[in-house]
Amino acid sequence: MTAIAARNLSKTYWYYRKEAGLAGSLRALLRAKKVSVDAVREINLEVELGEVVGFVGPNGAGKTTTLKMLSGILHPTSGSVEVMGFSPFKREKDFLKRISFVMGQRNRLFWDLPAEEYFNFCKVLYEIPDQTYEKNRRDLIELADIGDILRVPQRKLSFGQRKRCELAAALLHDPAVIFLDEPTNALDLINARKIREFIKERGKQRRHTIIFTSHIMSDIEQTCERILIIDQGGIVYDGGIRDLIRMDGYKKEIRVVFGGPWPQDQVERLGTIKEVHGQEVLFEMDPAEAPAVISQLFTTYPVKDISISDQPLEKVIESLYAKGRRGEHGTME
Repeated sequence: MTAIAARNLSKTYWYYRKEAGLAGSLRALLRAKKVSVDAVREINLEVELGEVVGFVGPNGAGKTTTLKMLSGILHPTSGSVEVMGFSPFKREKDFLKRISFVMGQRNRLFWDLPAEEYFNFCKVLYEIPDQTYEKNRRDLIELADIGDILRVPQRKLSFGQRKRCELAAALLHDPAVIFLDEPTNALDLINARKIREFIKERGKQRRHTIIFTSHIMSDIEQTCERILIIDQGGIVYDGGIRDLIRMDGYKKEIRVVFGGPWPQDQVERLGTIKEVHGQEVLFEMDPAEAPAVISQLFTTYPVKDISISDQPLEKVIESLYAKGRRGEHGTME
């Protein structure tokens, strides 16, 4: 079942450009120049019910704007979008019961209320049946590991504890589509791990569509099979993470620790040397060359340890941005 379908979805903002200083302000009053900015440009997107999708892009690329259009907070300038069969911008009551939107930099909880009381408020707001509420409440408290802080006012909790309470509250009404905008933003390692585990557990149930943004690539790698990459308002990649890493033009990395002398002038012919730390050398090369290079290293030089890996996802995505801006890469779907 298709949970989200967008066709040529676009959002344009308009503003009046003003020059600096008093003179610029006066000129702006008389003949201000109206300028447009395309925050999102003709996005085409389909997401099935049960998918967990990572949404990645640099600051200002259009991630949050896209999520706001999908959730109905913003009205698109052009194009069409359906979420669970609804037009999001109409903000119908039945639609709002099917979605949830959690923003990492905003707190939806009441500052002086403990989570327990806020959960009761959500029960009334979303008209959750008693049996469903009790089951969801019990499962979410266990999953978010918040049983010991339910009666503590939110202002007394750490940021990570509040974020876990907020995620549980956002899912009490069992939404079919969940939008998470940087849910691990500013969290410590332990709380970020708990949030990732929370997302993975919900994803395993295959009853929810989850789209979330993050600048932390470990969030994406550990929770998603599919990734959307947006840059300058347009989708530049839509596919599997493994497929992205293995795309033509991307490199393998071989890290070698030599157990004895190694002639650098000979070794550097095997591939591009990226780093050297004493006896440890990091090579970068085409994937097809890696097996032959490893064989030659073992047969020719004293190798103490060796490992081969794909490039870090951050490097692959940075390269994709650069190629797209040079016009070498179009949208891939």
